[in-house]
Amino acid sequence: MPVRATHATLLTGQDAVYGPRARQGSVPVEFHLDDGSTLGGALILTCVELEWLHQQTSRLVDTHGRALGGTR
Repeated sequence: MPVRATHATLLTGQDAVYGPRARQGSVPVEFHLDDGSTLGGALILTCVELEWLHQQTSRLVDTHGRALGGTR
């Protein structure tokens, strides 16, 4: 039975990078496998995907702020 990824987390200590020639962003991630091991990788996003992810994460930050009783 092959090892499978269960989830991915942001790789701490490394910044996201935008490549203007490729018109893509790269976010360093760490894949967590069901055998307990991890594997470094990257989430590659097109310009459209970057905009969509920005909208989604902004919504999450706003929801988080409201859940904490903030004014957002």
